[in-house]
Amino acid sequence: MSKYTLSSYEPVHVKLPKPQVPSSLVDAQIEKLMEPFAEFHEVAEDRGVLPGDHIVVTTRDAALDGNPASNFIMQHSVYHVGAGEMPKTFDDELIGVKAGQTRSVNAKIKMPLAKEGDHSSLTMEVDVEKILRSVSPELTDAFITEHFAPATNLEEFRQGVAAQFGLPDMAKDDPHFPDIVLAELAKRLVEEPDPADRMEGMPDDALRVMCAIDALANHLDIELDEDQIIAQMPGDDAAQRQQIYQQLIDQDKADEAAVFARREAALSWLVNNSSVSYE
Repeated sequence: MSKYTLSSYEPVHVKLPKPQVPSSLVDAQIEKLMEPFAEFHEVAEDRGVLPGDHIVVTTRDAALDGNPASNFIMQHSVYHVGAGEMPKTFDDELIGVKAGQTRSVNAKIKMPLAKEGDHSSLTMEVDVEKILRSVSPELTDAFITEHFAPATNLEEFRQGVAAQFGLPDMAKDDPHFPDIVLAELAKRLVEEPDPADRMEGMPDDALRVMCAIDALANHLDIELDEDQIIAQMPGDDAAQRQQIYQQLIDQDKADEAAVFARREAALSWLVNNSSVSYE
């Protein structure tokens, strides 16, 4: 195997472009931001509650699995159906109820510490007093500048709202993480790979990655004893890794096992010290 060098041996820090935020998500967030500025008018037509409605409700006798649940009590409160303030099963119970009617609600909800498949029963009497129509101010440049600076127009406002939907750094156990940092490491390879180092059927990009990880292993001066080599073997547990290593020994492939383990150790160092984030 030829000796290779890298232009840098520092950990890899990759910044990926953030995926475009769906317009529907931006619209929903803008709707929430506009709620404090909205005026509510009572719906005149004779109809029941629909998803997305604002309604005035009073709840009575709220209980969770038969136990009083005072945190679910509402008194002449404006409630937004479908906004996530309450479990969807609760909202579903209110669909179709008309103003002036009372609905006996029995909603199944999953508590944070409940076992998979277990649900609690939320019961209460809900008086639907009014169904409201929300009227928000027009998003003029003047309104946006006054209330949502530094945005000065609708396009800037939408861009600012979309930017709020940040993504956390990619987790190191994400299956794409090693491939991303290895591809970046391969760009640092100074020499062109020697064709003699190519394994049978190996594509060019895989050859460059292999040469780059060997250069990193050399720089890190990775030397592994037998126990450390075994620890790097593929397998679900120690016994399986030991078995795979022994099979390689029996096939007179001890050198190949050592090279594989060295590359895996270098990859582990690279993954542990690198990052993949979103711009």
